[in-house]
Amino acid sequence: MAARVRGLQAAVALVSTALTAALLLIGLAAYQHGQAELASLMQVVGRDVLLLERDWSRRGVIVTPDFEVELKEFARSLDGFERLALLAGGGKSPNRFGYYSLRVTPEYFSVRRYPLAEGRTFSMGERAAVVGHDHANLLGRRIEVYGYEVEVVGVLAPLSERGGPDRYADGTVFVPYDLKGLTVPMEAYLEFASEDVLRAAQPLVQRWLAEREYPYTVQRLANLYGLELRRRLREVLGGALLWGLLAVVLAAVANLSAYSLARALERIRELGIRRAVGATAADLRREMLAASLFWAAAGLVLGFGLASGLSRWFAGETGLDASPTPLSVAGVGLGLVLLALASAYPAARWAAARPPAEALRGAAASLPRRRLGLAFAGLALALAAFGAQLGISRSAEVHARRMVGEITGRTAIYTSFLFLGRHALTDPRGTIPLKHADYEALLSSPLAERLERTAYVENYRLHDFAEPGSNLRVFVKAYEGPYLELAGPRLLLGRWPEPGAGEVALGRRLAEYLFQDRGRALGQRVKALGREWTVAGVYTSAEQGAPGTPSDDQILLPRQDLRRTLPGARAEILVERKPGASERVFDEVARFLTERHPEPGFRPVEPLVRDDLEPRVRAVMDRLAAAYRLLALVMLALAAAGITAQAMVDTEKRFRELGIRRALGASRGRLFYELLAPMAEGALLSGVAGALAGAGAAYAVVKAHEVTWAFSWVAVVAVVLAAPLLAALAAALPAWRAVRRPPAEAMRVE
Repeated sequence: MAARVRGLQAAVALVSTALTAALLLIGLAAYQHGQAELASLMQVVGRDVLLLERDWSRRGVIVTPDFEVELKEFARSLDGFERLALLAGGGKSPNRFGYYSLRVTPEYFSVRRYPLAEGRTFSMGERAAVVGHDHANLLGRRIEVYGYEVEVVGVLAPLSERGGPDRYADGTVFVPYDLKGLTVPMEAYLEFASEDVLRAAQPLVQRWLAEREYPYTVQRLANLYGLELRRRLREVLGGALLWGLLAVVLAAVANLSAYSLARALERIRELGIRRAVGATAADLRREMLAASLFWAAAGLVLGFGLASGLSRWFAGETGLDASPTPLSVAGVGLGLVLLALASAYPAARWAAARPPAEALRGAAASLPRRRLGLAFAGLALALAAFGAQLGISRSAEVHARRMVGEITGRTAIYTSFLFLGRHALTDPRGTIPLKHADYEALLSSPLAERLERTAYVENYRLHDFAEPGSNLRVFVKAYEGPYLELAGPRLLLGRWPEPGAGEVALGRRLAEYLFQDRGRALGQRVKALGREWTVAGVYTSAEQGAPGTPSDDQILLPRQDLRRTLPGARAEILVERKPGASERVFDEVARFLTERHPEPGFRPVEPLVRDDLEPRVRAVMDRLAAAYRLLALVMLALAAAGITAQAMVDTEKRFRELGIRRALGASRGRLFYELLAPMAEGALLSGVAGALAGAGAAYAVVKAHEVTWAFSWVAVVAVVLAAPLLAALAAALPAWRAVRRPPAEAMRVE
């Protein structure tokens, strides 16, 4: 029986060592591939391009076409300046046939990194056009733009998947900047030799514009793609990966140390006998360290196979490759050897230093407590890793909302705006002007039974909002239904407007622009849509307006206060499907809305979902979040294996005691409870310590990179309470085997 128990202990130790090796292999591979994923977030264009954009909120000098000449002359004086591109205003009426068009200089395509799929670009003064990929069928044809007939000479490669400002490029027609004669640029792009040169030139450009009072803002083009947000996401998620890898290493040290102590305790009498017959302490230390190398080698071989299988499951669940590479195998092999030696040395030194007489008596009173302490340390580290990943991932997700908005995966948006097609502008047909009657019809249709929530919002564009002649253009969103819950703006100050009270909520940036300090906005009066409103709250949402999501420079108010749809309204309908409903319901709603407007001049209504807004960022976030969860799950399995191994040793040493107590009348249930209770108590303390350590690590990483702190304490409390259950389950088999042994047999065990 004792041999069978020792064999089972050895098997558990080997499996745990293999699981440690597999976890190290997967963790290192996930870190390598995760870093590559995060590096892809930084691959945005315009990092060496300054964007000068017309600022309609300021009243500057009248801008004339001479601005172009002055800007070119000034740009040539800047060190590292390479190219200048200009863009003039464009567009089309959203409800009648026409091509959405922009006037640009030929340099625009190279500065914006717009590659050609076919044909060529145009020259200044040429009656020609380059079209986005959605209009590829126009190549070689003559079309009318701005009243001029132009020949389509080139087609761009697909660009909308890049997101950001390129979401609309596939449906745009580009014509020469001077097609209509002299004009004033709406945007100017200054390309420099490098990012360092750009950083040095930016304050010079800003000062030049300020001295001449030209109403243009200056920023890096890459910021339109959320470069700074991406940079912070990369840093904070990279910190999460690094912390996860460190937690794996620390958990491996704790478990390997516990196994070394367990093996030392099993051999303590044998080692005492060998000391008594002449073996030196150094001989015993070398032998035990050599044995630890055998365990490390065996664990690495078994762990490689385990990691290969787990990596396929890992990749299937997360989409993130975690296959062991030759470099990771070599690194983990060397690391596991060093960890095994470092973990085994204290136990070997302790065991070899015992006097033969003490070792022969099996004197090792404090060792079980140390072993269990190390096992619980492994559990605490696993829970700390889980808590840290939870906090960091949650914070990164909240911070990413500034880039991609709050729309959930079960929500779809339908819009009257031309430029909010599923991926781009799609075609030159007019868009269906959705109305409140469409929303009411949807609510009363059979489709409503498959929808959890439905909201409606009308968008109004205001001119001269701040003061007469300011040209500040502000969007007002008049909402009905649970729009605030579906669109997800977050309240910073005050409260949301009460229907019928004449109140509004201002976006954070708009409140700061109007009142310098957003805290002063509450209770102020603002004019909009022909009446005065009281500011009830200040909210924050996406930095740039996205379909269905208000941006930080807009106004929110209940549609009930308008009493009717006002002229110039553009509507959006948001729907959230029920948890059990198929995503096909989104397309069915689109067909329903399209069929209510059967005019052939309109393009069909299409559902816009979350992944259409910023697919790359969402995909990376989802993959890494899933990777963090699975790594934490494997670490918890490793911690459970460590507790099981130590419980086996602990119960074996108590066989005689348990047999005597059974003979004196103690019930199996009572003994089983007494064996599990210390495990549960220790696990609870480990859970609390791990949760606090994980939260502290997450907070340090998040705040170091100035990311919004967010943490789900409910989830952590649930994990802490589940820790005793995990420990009890891990120790249940050894404890049950111990209490089921007949008393007579148990008392014969030495």
